[in-house]
Amino acid sequence: MSSIYDWLLLKAVKGLGEKSIKKLYAVYKDPSLILEASVEELKALIGREKAERLKRKELSFDPQKVLYRVEREGISTLTLSDESYPDLLRQIEDPPTVLFYRGEVKSKPLVAVIGTRRPDYYSVSFTKGVVKQLIELSFGVVSGGARGIDFLSHSYSVELGGYTVCVLGMGILKVPSYLESLVAKGGTLLSEFLPDEEPNAFTFPRRNRIISGLSRMVFILEAGINSGALITAEYAHKQGREVYVHIGIGKSQRWDGCVKLLNEGKAKFFRDVKDVLGEHSFEKAQEDSLLNLLTTPKTFDELAILSGLDAKELTAKLTEYELLGKLRRIGAYYRLA
Repeated sequence: MSSIYDWLLLKAVKGLGEKSIKKLYAVYKDPSLILEASVEELKALIGREKAERLKRKELSFDPQKVLYRVEREGISTLTLSDESYPDLLRQIEDPPTVLFYRGEVKSKPLVAVIGTRRPDYYSVSFTKGVVKQLIELSFGVVSGGARGIDFLSHSYSVELGGYTVCVLGMGILKVPSYLESLVAKGGTLLSEFLPDEEPNAFTFPRRNRIISGLSRMVFILEAGINSGALITAEYAHKQGREVYVHIGIGKSQRWDGCVKLLNEGKAKFFRDVKDVLGEHSFEKAQEDSLLNLLTTPKTFDELAILSGLDAKELTAKLTEYELLGKLRRIGAYYRLA
């Protein structure tokens, strides 16, 4: 069987979530080796109950049927073992085991541009300006595809010749018709959900961790107090991503969510994208991705699991950053200097 089948099989095991699969992969480095491991070996990492379910192959869906569907429909896939799997996404605590996509997955650094479904006229214009600046700075745009700021960010990206990734809250074969044209225009549709999975109250909030996980940083252009953009901001905060919010003209409930994030210290205010991103580069993003994990102190083992780096490479990077004065080691923990 192919590697994609092995990954789908792991994804199908009842109760074996993304956190557990990442722990296993950090040790075994190959899904087939995970499947061959004994209960005694597995339980040390994920506990006996999950280990026994894995060995008994208690499945929530048939991986072979999904694989057949994927091949028949010409759906592309990415797994944790693929070199082209996005590095930043690999570093979150619960990266998707398998990603289904249409379009092209590029190595271009991404920034999230998100917000309300019913934007103010001012925000519509502001969104286009933000996207234009991001394209000029060689960044791609990632968002969630919902009508409003999200869809505008995708539409302006392809209109202006940029690259955009739409993270779906449903299976890729259930995509709304208004999003289908993005691929033909150079955009990418991406989902962790099985191709035929319908959207529900769980899938949309869950996909938000992928939006922030793919992103260098998150820009929220307009968000009320109950906006789903705040869920993405919470994920970004936990993942060590910077969050920037904008507040439009006059006092309005339209921006109460942005104000809330500012007051909680989970976001910074911005007026102009170039003020934030002008000095950033892709090389710096690669460095920041490891340093971002140290927003709270972490052990070497924790950093190895979260970063996906092997012990030799991680040791070299930590030593380099320590010599440069960017971090320091206190006992078993590394922290920012």
